[in-house]
Amino acid sequence: MSRGASVFITLFLISMMMLINTPLGVFSPAAANQGSHYPYHPSDDVIKNALEYLKSKQAIDGGIGGFAVTCWVAMAVSAADEKPSSWGLLDYLRENIDRIDAEKATDWERVTLAITACGENPREFGGIDFVEKIQSFYDGTQIGNPANLYDDYFGILALISAGIDKNESIIQNTKLYIISKQNPDGGWGDADSTAAAIMALMASGQNSESAVINDALSFLKTLQTNNGGFQSWGVANAASTAWAVLAIVAAGQDPTSVDWRTNGFSPIDFLLTLQQRNGCFNWSIHQSLNPEWMTSYVIPALLGKPYPIEIYESEYGEDGNDDSGNGNNGENDVDEDEYEWRGNIRIEGQNGTIWNGEVSLSDSLITALNESSGETEEYYIPYPSVLGALDEASHQGGFSYFVVYYPSWDAFYVKTIAGESDWWHYWVDYTLPMVDAGHYKLTENEEEVLWGYLEDWSAHALRIKVSKNTVNVFEKFTVTVYNESLSPVENAVVYVDSSEYLTDENGNVTLSLSVAGDYEIYAEKNGYVRSEKTTVHVEKVVEIVKPADNAVYLWNKKTKIPYCGILILGHIDIEVETIDDVEKVEFYVDDKLEYTDTEQPFEWRLNQKSFFKKTTIKAKAYIMDNDDTFHTIRQLLMYIDLLSEKYSTIRVFDALKTHLQSLKESILSQNSFADEKEVVVLNLFPCIHRGD
Repeated sequence: MSRGASVFITLFLISMMMLINTPLGVFSPAAANQGSHYPYHPSDDVIKNALEYLKSKQAIDGGIGGFAVTCWVAMAVSAADEKPSSWGLLDYLRENIDRIDAEKATDWERVTLAITACGENPREFGGIDFVEKIQSFYDGTQIGNPANLYDDYFGILALISAGIDKNESIIQNTKLYIISKQNPDGGWGDADSTAAAIMALMASGQNSESAVINDALSFLKTLQTNNGGFQSWGVANAASTAWAVLAIVAAGQDPTSVDWRTNGFSPIDFLLTLQQRNGCFNWSIHQSLNPEWMTSYVIPALLGKPYPIEIYESEYGEDGNDDSGNGNNGENDVDEDEYEWRGNIRIEGQNGTIWNGEVSLSDSLITALNESSGETEEYYIPYPSVLGALDEASHQGGFSYFVVYYPSWDAFYVKTIAGESDWWHYWVDYTLPMVDAGHYKLTENEEEVLWGYLEDWSAHALRIKVSKNTVNVFEKFTVTVYNESLSPVENAVVYVDSSEYLTDENGNVTLSLSVAGDYEIYAEKNGYVRSEKTTVHVEKVVEIVKPADNAVYLWNKKTKIPYCGILILGHIDIEVETIDDVEKVEFYVDDKLEYTDTEQPFEWRLNQKSFFKKTTIKAKAYIMDNDDTFHTIRQLLMYIDLLSEKYSTIRVFDALKTHLQSLKESILSQNSFADEKEVVVLNLFPCIHRGD
């Protein structure tokens, strides 16, 4: 046997031993090819493959995995923007209603969620009023068996999906019952139950910033394992992880954010490792249980669509009568076609931004103090209004506001927002209207509402524009501050994180930033409402791109083996990406300079003897100064080289060149930037790779 073959076998056996003794996830084609964008889209392969798997498992009668599982499949199909009816699932549910256990509230609730996901009316599906069935289990405090909280979770979700208002007593009382059963650790026993509780509470109007939700999310975090998944029965699995993801999304958080990562892995990463080549999802890394069921749970989780998937809306109220005129005491009646306004609302308080986000509304029910009667009353506004947008934002943002209604003027006055009183102004697309917020009807062409606190009757608002949103280190860019009419504003304070700058007579500030990162930029000035916030991304001067994070390399080739960290077997070419102005890159191993590269692309081969040694590799880049000095030195060095070739006997050129080189290096040393990574290296015979 040749020496090369012997080395190959030795390294191969060592690699296999490491894999056997290291808890790694199962390789998933979806995980490798899809990337980490979230939420996924129905057109993504991971979703299409999962749907194709479910379709392949459909029985002749239309069911998939049995009656109960078919309900969850219907919800998954609807979440993926496909029609369950085109799959035959609606007919299957209608023809198999007799499989419902009439004594179990959860059976009625699960089927109700499936019916509404199919876009059908749960009050008359198959000749049965499912809402009435669920309500029959309500004892005035909770739904179904007091010892079983799942009929309370699903009860809330099912009733809301059926169009029952979340403020109805059955919803709110059941919500309070669920909260009363929260354990001191913040959870409701396990990951699945806690996740279901969070979804039910959020659907019923619980504030995402409340202690109840924060404690529940903190409890969920304690059940997250090192591979990003959530465990029950001591094992991270698809069901618990999918439900945890749905709860996290329902609470307004991103399951791929750093808060939901362990060892660099998110719950989405874990779910992707469970997908098999046929599209289904295993229960755990090493076990397949009820793949149709697991797949139907994971699809909504990857799409970021918590339960209920759909909410059935009828043009008639629960009593069968048209509700469109109720609740406004005969005031503000507008006989116009209803439409939904979607846009952004930003609320700038005296000392900071109170809320900024997207809202949608078609009408609103406003609670206001009647100035004439002194009574608090409800006023129905049958169109999307600025006041309605504020109301919707308050529900999403968890802040309060207080309105006074003046009957003699038929006007709504917003007195306080988030505790700040009396000096509130509003703009629509930076135009200051001359009508109260309740009577301003938002049109489909209008995009943004701004509420601003300003103790001045002459109200003005700042706007900002940056010349570039992505720049290199030391690259100049301009921030321009305008008023609401796009006239430049002089002496406005521009905030760049914690630094402050003043605008010139043209409203401009020219900046260059020396540290890579994301910078939040906004402007303030006395007599103006604070501007919107924008972000400028300053790119790294140098970044090690090979080896990539969380990867295994075998003789310079990246494998598809999941790994937490960087493992290098054999040699590897260290590759870096830099900005254009980089003059040279130095490569270090454990702070020892190994190589200097002065030409793009900058790279160096790490080929040193090592036995599972943890090593720090560092790339240090030097950039050219942006002033004229550096460029002048470079030009002088070029001229000296030309003169030296012609007048080789003149020694003064060598001395001058040495001096200029030293000066150049001195300038470069003041503008150096580094990136480093920790790797584990196994390379027993580095010499055999030198000729590769």
